[in-house]
Amino acid sequence: MIIQLSTAIVAVSMVRRTRYNVSWILISIAFVLMALERLVEFSSFFWQTKIIAKEEVNSWLGILISILMLISLYYIRQIFNLQDQLEAMRKTSEKRMLMGIIQGEENARRTIAGDLHDGMGPLLSSVKMIISSADTKKMNPENRKIVEQTCTVIDEAIVTLREISNHLSPHLLKNFGLVKAIETLTKQLFANSPIKVVLHSDISAKRYNYDVEINVYRIVTELLNNSVKHAGAETIELGLKEELNHRLMVDYRDDGKGMKPGCFFGQDPSFSGMGLDNIYSRVTSLDGSVSVDSSQGKGFYAHIEIPV
Repeated sequence: MIIQLSTAIVAVSMVRRTRYNVSWILISIAFVLMALERLVEFSSFFWQTKIIAKEEVNSWLGILISILMLISLYYIRQIFNLQDQLEAMRKTSEKRMLMGIIQGEENARRTIAGDLHDGMGPLLSSVKMIISSADTKKMNPENRKIVEQTCTVIDEAIVTLREISNHLSPHLLKNFGLVKAIETLTKQLFANSPIKVVLHSDISAKRYNYDVEINVYRIVTELLNNSVKHAGAETIELGLKEELNHRLMVDYRDDGKGMKPGCFFGQDPSFSGMGLDNIYSRVTSLDGSVSVDSSQGKGFYAHIEIPV
C-alpha cells in the first residue's frame, strides 16, 4: 500500500511537468485509484462496517482503472503517431535541403562551365589563329620555335579548358548517359596509370532523371579519386545495374589499403577529406541507401541503392 501511495504521489507531482498532458493526467488518476484500492483492502483489518462490500468496491475500482488506462493509451498512441509524423517531416525537410544544396552546386558548376567554354574557349582559339597567321618563313629559327611552342601551349590550354568545363558540367552525361560518361571518366583518369578499371553494366544507354545521373556520376568520381589518392589500389571494379524493383545498384570495389572500421561517413575527422560524407549526402538526397565494408589491408567496398 505504501509503494502504491508513493507511486500515485510521484505521478500526480509530475502532471505539471508534462504541461497537463491528458494521457498523463489519466494515468495519474489511475495510480490514485490503485492506491485507493490498496487502502480499501488494508482497511479491512480494522474496519468491520459492511455498508459497501470490499469486493464490490475493488471490482468497480478495477473497471474504472482499466477504462482510464485504455483511454490514456489511446492518447499516448496519438503522441507516438505525431512523433512519427514529425520524424517523417524532419527527414523530408533534410532531403529537400540536401537536394537544394546539391542542385545549387550543380547549377553553379554549369554556369562556370558555360562561362569558361563560351568565354575563354573562343579567346584562346582567336589567339591561336592570330599567332598562326604569322609568316614563320620570314622569321629566324629562334622566333619560329617560339611561335610553334606558343601554338602548342595554346592547344594544351584549350584541351585543359575543355576538360575543366566537362568536369564541372559533364556534357557526355547530358548527351549520352551515365555509362558513357563514366567510361570516358575512367579513361581520362587512368590513361597514364597502371591501375586497372573493370566496368560491368547492364543498363547500357538507359537514361534516368538528370538528378539521379549527375549524383551517381559525382559519387563514382569521389570513389575513383579516393582509390587513386588514398587507397593505392591496383584494380578497381565498378558495377552498375537496375533491379526489378526499380532500384539502381552501384557496386564499387578496390584492392587498396582500405580503412579501419568506424571511419565511415564523418565518424573520424581524419577522413573528412575523403569525400565519404559528400557521398552519403548525395545518396540521402535521392532517398537511397549506402553501405561500406572495409578494413585495413583488405580493400574497400561500397554498395549503393537508389530508387529510379
